[in-house]
Amino acid sequence: MEIAFDLSTIFTDNIQRLDRADLLKYSPKRHWAVAKSIDSLGEMSSKFHGWKRIITMYEKIVDHDEDQIVYIMWEKVNGSKSVLKGLLRVGYKTLYLTDNDQNQYMEKAMCILDFFIVQSEQRAGNGFEMFETMLKAENVTADQCAFDKPSVAFRQFLEKYYDQKDPVMQSNKYAVFPSFFIGRHPTVPFTPRQTKRASRASSAVSSHTPSRNTSPIGRNRPRHDSVADLMRQETNFARGRTPVDPNSPTGVRFYRDQKHQQIW
Repeated sequence: MEIAFDLSTIFTDNIQRLDRADLLKYSPKRHWAVAKSIDSLGEMSSKFHGWKRIITMYEKIVDHDEDQIVYIMWEKVNGSKSVLKGLLRVGYKTLYLTDNDQNQYMEKAMCILDFFIVQSEQRAGNGFEMFETMLKAENVTADQCAFDKPSVAFRQFLEKYYDQKDPVMQSNKYAVFPSFFIGRHPTVPFTPRQTKRASRASSAVSSHTPSRNTSPIGRNRPRHDSVADLMRQETNFARGRTPVDPNSPTGVRFYRDQKHQQIW
């Protein structure tokens, strides 16, 4: 994309790094080409990725609560004109992340918020050169970054140049790669929850398991009959006894041996 301004009058590098202080210095009132370059590349990026709105604009970056950094790839052409080749917007954000084992993390990570190479400049190594410049300038590696809504093409790019495969997609639309979690400690380690079915089965087993005798009287101690039991036995014995005729041979022998009279 061509812009009618010689960016070499204000930029020192073909991949120019611009933080908030730089953007404020190159305000639209004095350097309209900076805001124009960012807004034009941001609009092209949104259309290329199929987003419903433009997410990279000069005013949004300057007014954002968190510091963000923009990289612009450009080249000077004939006269006072320049060609815009690509845009890369990054910034640190605190994210809540989950790994493949369902451990939860709260991490402040370098986030790749927008990455776009003008279609006529693609497949010429510009994307890799731009991304490498950013990693070195921010002193991070690709697997330490979080990626906001990475496209299929961007995931293929990361796999080709940085061997990053199988991204762990997050509920906040970010993606990180498994190696991101190496050496990090989860804020909330995953604890398996017992399912309702398993809980009911455990309760059923417990209800059918005989409880141990906790009485102070041991099971092997001799049993002592209660007074009521003794009285019942005596009553039953008395009911079952047949009276003896004193004049019978048995009665005579009984009274002779016992030397007393029958009392029942």
